[in-house]
Amino acid sequence: MPIVHTKSDYLIPRGRAYFDPYDASERLTGEIDLGNCPGISLSIETEKAEHFSSQTGLKEKDGSWVVQVQRTGKLQCDNFSPSNAALWLTGSHEVKAQVAATITDEERTVLPGRQYQLGATAANPLGVRNVSDITVSPKGGGAAYVAGEDYNVDNETGRVQILGSGAISQATVVLFGYKTVAGKFDSIKSGAKSELTGALRVVSDNATGGNRDWYLPKVTLSATGDLSLIADGTDVSAMEFDLEALKPANAQAIYCDGRPVAE
Repeated sequence: MPIVHTKSDYLIPRGRAYFDPYDASERLTGEIDLGNCPGISLSIETEKAEHFSSQTGLKEKDGSWVVQVQRTGKLQCDNFSPSNAALWLTGSHEVKAQVAATITDEERTVLPGRQYQLGATAANPLGVRNVSDITVSPKGGGAAYVAGEDYNVDNETGRVQILGSGAISQATVVLFGYKTVAGKFDSIKSGAKSELTGALRVVSDNATGGNRDWYLPKVTLSATGDLSLIADGTDVSAMEFDLEALKPANAQAIYCDGRPVAE
């Protein structure tokens, strides 16, 4: 009978990734579907302690022991969802509400040729959007300035451009008026943390090779690299994280399981 050779198991990995953040007490809070992740990789580095015999003229290594292991990696994600953006910024994501209101006296000192964001405050630095009935008037009374002659507007973004050719002179104090529409929107802001801690799960759907699901019960994610806010070209913006797999107190650092088949 001829020798039976081992069949090679080739792998082209694909799959879905989920991150489950810890709360302040290191309890899992529920998995976030990260969406399309074109690259997740692991790298393992070990450090050895070595011993050399001094019993002969030629020192020879007679012992070598692995004393340290470090498991790191990279996670790339091009699903620029609000929750993912908050992860990359190690910040927070919330849904805010803009209320319907009529504003008549938003005071600003303006310069010809400049643009101004309506509703911008320390608490709401991006200001208001989707507004209507924008007016610009001199503080202290007098005829309102004329849209198209003294200023231009963008209702969708809530911005006003003061025209250099109009009647609004240098450092004029004006009053903006406008109406806001009621609506909800996603809001993301960066935080003070430098990294995130949680569990990482990869559910495989490989192009070839048996599907094996990965679970890392304790990882840290820290944002790295560049994120294009404006770019020339057609490449999709991607977020990148440095990943470190840690060993929990009562578990292993990495698990990789196949799927049971009914016998």
